[in-house]
Amino acid sequence: MLMNAVYLLTVLLYYCILVSIMATYRRRVQRVGKSTFIVSLPNSWVREIGLEPKMSVVMEVLPDLSLRIYVPSKQSKSSATEHFISVDPTFSEDDVVREIIGGYVAGAATLMVTYKGVRREVVERAVNTAKEKLMGLEVVDEDAFNIMLQVVVDPNLSNLSSVMKRMVRLSVSMHEDIVSYLTGSADKSILEAVITRDNLVDKLYLLALRQLIAILRDPYEMSKRELRYYDAIYMTMFLKSVERVGDHAVNISRSLIQLDIVPTFLVEVYKSAIGVFKDSCESFMLVDKNMVMEVLRNVEKLKRLEEDVRSRYREELASRTGITRVLDAITRIVARSIDIAEEVIDIYALKKMDKLKLEEHEEEEAEQLKQI
Repeated sequence: MLMNAVYLLTVLLYYCILVSIMATYRRRVQRVGKSTFIVSLPNSWVREIGLEPKMSVVMEVLPDLSLRIYVPSKQSKSSATEHFISVDPTFSEDDVVREIIGGYVAGAATLMVTYKGVRREVVERAVNTAKEKLMGLEVVDEDAFNIMLQVVVDPNLSNLSSVMKRMVRLSVSMHEDIVSYLTGSADKSILEAVITRDNLVDKLYLLALRQLIAILRDPYEMSKRELRYYDAIYMTMFLKSVERVGDHAVNISRSLIQLDIVPTFLVEVYKSAIGVFKDSCESFMLVDKNMVMEVLRNVEKLKRLEEDVRSRYREELASRTGITRVLDAITRIVARSIDIAEEVIDIYALKKMDKLKLEEHEEEEAEQLKQI
């Protein structure tokens, strides 16, 4: 299992709040002429981003009517790309792995692991475990007390949207392969392959979080992608749901490996669950409310189908707990699909409110210009 979804959301919310309160400045508004208002910029901020006279800045009106000011395509000079991890004898192997994952998700390009009083093999095992969990993490230098890691990601995976789509494709393909076993078109070896493939889904999940944090740290990127903080929260929830659906494929595969029969009567409900999950993910990517409503209607049909299966095959489910575990996992896939569908409805409502607020603001500006 990876990091708990609630924990991730808490961290993300904390980060968003931290961004907004890192530095607070108070200035008096001055008026020049009839319609121009001037506010001076803090010197420390000007120096940090390298602002110079005659350069252009972008002022963005946020939903709460606050202003965000930034220089297009210009990042903070002090943006940290290196993360230092000091390992002492109180650290367990798992602690080191968590520290490396934390630096990776935070967006560090280089991670320096320093250790003293700790057996080298403990740190090396932790580094190897982290390399298995994280995409693009490689050892580039080491000595008696230090190991330097660098993140080098395939350019084809540098886009958050492409990573999310690949996660969905992998998760869906894992379940489709299990169906191929249930229908007799593949043998049990496909189930072992599905279990192995989940490692790639986990890697993409952490890579997506890393990319999302990187976007949140760059106002220019947020504006270019039209990404708001609430989008990031829902994207985190979506990513966790997709990752968990991959985990369900692992659980189903392990249960089927232990069974001495193939429960073919689960094929119809399983295929329907995969279809609902696939459609809910597509509706999230498109923020398509109409598609979501269709997904939710299909969910109701699927629930009736599941109830029928549980009723008709009551004896088989009671005598073979492995089959029950498979059906329960299918039910959880549907639950995750519902979560994703409801997230789309939330996002749609928020975007609609933002649009309305922006229209009101533009009307007020137009009215003020008429009065000048």
